[in-house]
Amino acid sequence: MRLAARLAICLLPMLASAASTRAQTTAQPPSEPQAYCVNRTAQFYPYTGEPCKTGYQLGPGNCRKTDGRMVAVAREQCLAMSGTVELPVEGGRRPETLKSTK
Repeated sequence: MRLAARLAICLLPMLASAASTRAQTTAQPPSEPQAYCVNRTAQFYPYTGEPCKTGYQLGPGNCRKTDGRMVAVAREQCLAMSGTVELPVEGGRRPETLKSTK
């Protein structure tokens, strides 16, 4: 009986801590999308796991900020923050530039 009481005393704080951690985890708001579906006119919508609509391609955003990060914002907002509008490339890869052999 004493063993059962001691086990209960030891396990109760661990179970309470686990329940508290689970409640905190589920209460957190969802993070920002990591990918967007972007078309050639810089329009975008968050990627939800399903294939992008026709004319849209998957990408990290449509605007490269001056620090190099990609974000998804309206074209005007991108230009206002000195960003560069970067649209998706056919096939998802940029064409490689030829290097000089000299």
